[in-house]
Amino acid sequence: MESENSSATQSERAALDRLTKTPYIQVLTYPRISLPMARRRVGQLAKLGVEELVFQGKAKVGRLGILGIGTVGVVVRARTKDGLFALKIRRTDANRPDMEEEVRVATMANRLGIGPPIHAHSRDFILMKLLEYQELDQWLKSLKGPGSREKARQMLHGLFNQCRKLDLMGIDHGQLSNLRKHAVVAEGRPWIMDFESAGTRRKPKNLTTAAQYLLIGGKVSPRMRRTIGLRDTSVLLTLLAEYKTDGTDYTYSKILSALKLAQD
Repeated sequence: MESENSSATQSERAALDRLTKTPYIQVLTYPRISLPMARRRVGQLAKLGVEELVFQGKAKVGRLGILGIGTVGVVVRARTKDGLFALKIRRTDANRPDMEEEVRVATMANRLGIGPPIHAHSRDFILMKLLEYQELDQWLKSLKGPGSREKARQMLHGLFNQCRKLDLMGIDHGQLSNLRKHAVVAEGRPWIMDFESAGTRRKPKNLTTAAQYLLIGGKVSPRMRRTIGLRDTSVLLTLLAEYKTDGTDYTYSKILSALKLAQD
């Protein structure tokens, strides 16, 4: 997701009865303000059990801080009686009429232990687990001292295992060619985020795409290679090409062995 402004903002809260007013309606019906739609959406939020929105984050819509802005939705904090969640709000100019397909695929991923668990959803909203996370490149830069190599290998292994599970389930994430905000670190482990472009009608290529970004040609790949001690990528490239063709457990195990990642 892209932020419109990288500066942090003060936290601001708004109960449901204030969301049809300026400036909150700018977020609720981003980017095209619509009072009738805002009123309908407030009704949806009430049914989801949302009590208020909390505007805090580095991304901004006007003066309001939010968690992020993507091509399909904006994400804010939302409070319910059960606590704080992340709320994805469908953009009014989104290329889809509802959030049903994203919910369908994300729920499949959740069953595999992948992605923030979905708490509730409606036509225009997805309410899910709130993660306070670091982007993967930030986390990698923060590694210092003894044990850094092993921590990076464990994180890489955990991420690859999630990609492998998605491949086996027939889910293609669709945005792993740039993992900057689609793979994050929270609660001591990697999380694959944001299934808005995911689908089950095309051949999945999660593992090969993620490996290309992390170890071959992505922005973080030089640092990742140095951290895990990977000097030569020729064997890895051969194995990735083999995996792309056969997708077998045997080839996957060879990839893990070549990278000196523990196998479980």
